[in-house]
Amino acid sequence: MDMASIGARVPARGVFSLFLSSVLLTGCLGGSGSDRVAWPGPGSPDMPDIDEERILPIIFVHGTAGSASQYQTQAMRFASNGYPEDLVVAYEYSTAGLAEINTARTGGLSGDLDDFVDEVLAEFAAEQVYLACHSLGTAVCGYYLTDPDREAKVAGYVAIDGAVGDNCPGDSNCMGLFVDETWQLGEVNAYVPDETHVQAATSEASFAAQFEFFTGVEPVRTEILPQRDEVDIAGRAVYFPANTGAAGTTLQVWEIDADTGERLEAAPLDTFSITANGNWGPVTLDPTAHYEFQLLRPGRSEHHFYRQPLIRNSALVRLNTSPAGSAIEANTNVSDDHASLVITRDMEWWGNRGTDNDVLEIATTSLLWGDQPAVNIIEPAIGSRNIGIHVHDDAVTPAVTTGDPLPYFPDQPFQWGVDVYMPASTPVDGVISVVSTPRGDTSSKQTLNVPNLPSSEHRISLIFNDYIQD
Repeated sequence: MDMASIGARVPARGVFSLFLSSVLLTGCLGGSGSDRVAWPGPGSPDMPDIDEERILPIIFVHGTAGSASQYQTQAMRFASNGYPEDLVVAYEYSTAGLAEINTARTGGLSGDLDDFVDEVLAEFAAEQVYLACHSLGTAVCGYYLTDPDREAKVAGYVAIDGAVGDNCPGDSNCMGLFVDETWQLGEVNAYVPDETHVQAATSEASFAAQFEFFTGVEPVRTEILPQRDEVDIAGRAVYFPANTGAAGTTLQVWEIDADTGERLEAAPLDTFSITANGNWGPVTLDPTAHYEFQLLRPGRSEHHFYRQPLIRNSALVRLNTSPAGSAIEANTNVSDDHASLVITRDMEWWGNRGTDNDVLEIATTSLLWGDQPAVNIIEPAIGSRNIGIHVHDDAVTPAVTTGDPLPYFPDQPFQWGVDVYMPASTPVDGVISVVSTPRGDTSSKQTLNVPNLPSSEHRISLIFNDYIQD
C-alpha cells in the first residue's frame, strides 16, 4: 500500500447529508487567471467556505493501466481551493494481466481496499472517507460498497466513467461522472461530453463536479494555484502496470538546463534507495525549474524521467519503469546509435478529431549523425484513446523515420507506438526536442528537451502535464 501522501492528522469528522443536484458540465468552471498569487501566504486569494465536517480523506482508485498519477492534478486543484493536501491519497493495485484485471472486476480486492480505508481512517482520526474511482476502479469500489459495514465508512462516492445503473451500489451516496450523456449511476450525475475516458478523471470540469459533490460548495478556481519559492515532491517508483515497488533501484534527482537537458551540477540534488513499497521523497524543488529523475537499475539500462515543472506540493508523482524481461522492453528496438522514448500524459492524445487534434513534434540534433527535422507523430490512426506513446527507430527501416505504427504497442491498453529515428551517441552530442501543442492550441505549447542518449544503455520517459497553465 502507498501511504506516502499521508501526513498530519486532522480531527475526526462527522457524517453529512448530500444535496448536490444533477449537473451538466461542458467546460471549465470558475477558472482563475494566471495572475493569481500563491497560497498559502501573504495576499492569499479567497478560498471556498467549506464546512469542516465535510473535509474528509479522499481515496482515488484507478483503472486499467492506471495509478495515482491520474489524480495528481486533481489533488493539487483541491489544495488550490483550501482542501488539506495530505488528505488526498490513492489505493493502487495491479492490472498486469487478465487474472489481475478479473480479480479487480469481480470484487476480489474488497478486503485489500478495506484494509487501506482502515489505515487512512486511523492515520487521520477520521470517521469516514470519500472514494473517487475511475473506470475499472468503479468495479473495485462498487463491490466494496455492497457490504453495509464497509459502505458505512464512505461518506460519498464518485464513479468516473465506469459503472452504470439505476441505483448507487449498496446504500451509498454516489455521483456518476461520465463522458457519454446517456449513461447514469443513481440519481445524481455529471457529464463532460467534450472529453475522453482518461481525461474525464483529470480535467478541470471533472474536478469542479467532484469538489462540489464532496464539499457542497463550488470551487473558487479550477486551475492550480502555484506555490511560491519551493515545493515538496514525493511519490513511488513502480513496475508498470503492476504498481509494485521497483525494489533495489536507486533514484537520483538532478536539476537540468531546460534547453538541453544537461545537468547543472556534478552531484545529484538528492538520492533515494527504492525498497519494496517504491516510496521516495520528499525532495524540495524549485517550481519553475526542470529536473531529471534518474532511476539506476543494477545490471540494466538506466531509466531517465523528464517532466514539466510541478508548481504545487505533490505526493502522487509516479515513475513507471519495466521489470527485467518485460514485454515492453522486449518489443523496444535498441541500439548504440538511436534513442528511444516513452511519452505519456494523463489525458488522451487526439489524432482523429480534426482541428481539435493534438500535435506532438519530435526533432533531434546530432553532431555525429546530422539533424533530424521536426515530425508530428500524432496521426489519425492513433485515434483518441491512448495516453502512452512509445517512440523509437524500428528494425525494418533503420535510420529512417516512417511515422508508421510500431508492432505490439497499439495492442496494449491506452498505448501506441511510432517509428521515429532519433540519432544518439556516447558521449551525448545533441538534443531531442519534443513539443506538444495540446488540442491544436498554438498559444500553449509544452516543450521538453533531453539529451540524445543511446537506447542500448538508457531508457527515456517524458511526462507532459495533463493541464495547460502558464
